[in-house]
Amino acid sequence: MKVMGVVLAVAGLALVGCTGEPAASSGPSSTSSAATTTAPSTSSVAPTAVTVQSTVTSTVVETVVVDTTPVLSHTGFGAIELGMTREELVATGLVGEPVSRMSAQCDVYEFKSGNGTAWVQGGEGVMAIIVKYGATTAEGLPVDISPVDPRVARTYPGGEAGPNGYAVRVEDGVSYLLNGVTALTRRGQACFN
Repeated sequence: MKVMGVVLAVAGLALVGCTGEPAASSGPSSTSSAATTTAPSTSSVAPTAVTVQSTVTSTVVETVVVDTTPVLSHTGFGAIELGMTREELVATGLVGEPVSRMSAQCDVYEFKSGNGTAWVQGGEGVMAIIVKYGATTAEGLPVDISPVDPRVARTYPGGEAGPNGYAVRVEDGVSYLLNGVTALTRRGQACFN
């Protein structure tokens, strides 16, 4: 019976684990003068390794506005550049044959797009490019801006208003003339004033 009590006590401790609460005895109590000691029970649970795998997908939407407006720069208009020869101008495919002769020295080539002209002066090549609409200057003003628009003087403070529009030098020997259309001209052009 003594053995049975010890077995039940050990079984009770095993069930209770490490809670520190005394095991309840379910059998008859015995009054034994012999003291029994039992080693404290420690219950240990082996750690369980858990691997969590996750995939995060992120979609970034960014709208980029690309300005495709043609620009009358300080050197030309697209493939048409100041100083190019008559042959180079025609080879761009952007102009046809000359549409008129404005002076004894200058032939006018109209853009196939209809929004401008290139002026070729004798042996000097392209001396002026005039763009009527649908483009901007290198500084962002529309080419068909009025010369009295306050943005013109703000953008080109070094220019001056004259009878033919607002003239401003943009590079050495190169000027804009704004008068409802914008002309890019080289110094020495004799096609118009």
